[in-house]
Amino acid sequence: MPMKLTTKSRIAETSSKGNQEKWSENGRWYKLDLFGYEGLSETVTSSLLEKTNVRDLGFEYVPYRMERLEVHRRTRNGCSSQNFLQPQDSIITLADLLLKGVGPDWQRQAGKQPNLSSKVRWIVEQVQRLTGLSRFGEYLTLLFEIDMLVANEDRHLNNITVLRKEDRFDYCPIFDFGAGLLSNVRDYPMDIEPEQHLKMLRARPLETTFYRQVQASRVLYGPQLEWNFTVLDLQEALSEPLQYYAERDTSYIKDRVETCVMAQQKRLSID
Repeated sequence: MPMKLTTKSRIAETSSKGNQEKWSENGRWYKLDLFGYEGLSETVTSSLLEKTNVRDLGFEYVPYRMERLEVHRRTRNGCSSQNFLQPQDSIITLADLLLKGVGPDWQRQAGKQPNLSSKVRWIVEQVQRLTGLSRFGEYLTLLFEIDMLVANEDRHLNNITVLRKEDRFDYCPIFDFGAGLLSNVRDYPMDIEPEQHLKMLRARPLETTFYRQVQASRVLYGPQLEWNFTVLDLQEALSEPLQYYAERDTSYIKDRVETCVMAQQKRLSID
C-alpha cells in the first residue's frame, strides 16, 4: 500500500550525479530513487553493516528501510531512515568545515600534498585540529573501506560529515550509500556485465581506484572494517527490497548486487 506523504519540506539532495529528492516527515527522512535502485542499495548496505564491526569500533551507521511512496501523484520507490539528530545537533560537511576552518584555498593546499597518503593525513589533521576528534583517521578509513565494499562511488566531501553538538563535535553515523551496488542504471546499464562496470569505477574524494584510496588510508591508520556475512546473508538482505522492483528487473539487480559485493569483498581483503 503506497504511503501518502504531503509534507512541503521536500528538498533536492545535491550530488555529483544529480538531485535526489528527499524530505523529513514525522521523525524520518525519505529519499526517492532517482537513477535506478538507490533505495535498495541503502537498505541492503545497512543490513550488511549489521554483520560488521562498525559498532564494536565505537562508531554508528544509519539503518534504512525500503518504502513505496506516493508523491507528485505517482507511486515511487525509495527508502527512509530515522532522523538521528537531536534538537541541538547540526551536520557539518567536511567541505564546509575545511572552507571555514582552513580558508577558501583549502583545495589548493590539499592538492599540494605529494601523494595520496599525505593528502589523507592532511585532511585528517585539519579535521582533528578543528573538531578535536582524535580518531577521525580511523573513522575515515572505515568509511573508505565500506565504500569500497559496496562500490559507493559518490562519496564526496559534502557527504562526509561531523556532528556539531552545542559546544563540541562528534562522529556522524555513517550514511548515504545510495550510489553503491551499481544502482545507477543510467551510468551502468543492466545489459552490461557488472564486472565490466566495476572496472570503470572511481572512488571519491581522492579520485582514484577504491583499492588505492583504501590503502592510502590504511597505511596511516591501519585496517578497520571486519565482516562476517555470507552469500546467503546477502541474498536474505536482498529478498525483501527486491519485491519493490519490476519482476523483469529483479534477476538482473540480484546478479549485479551479488557480483559487486563478492568481487569488492575479495579486493578489500588484499593487503
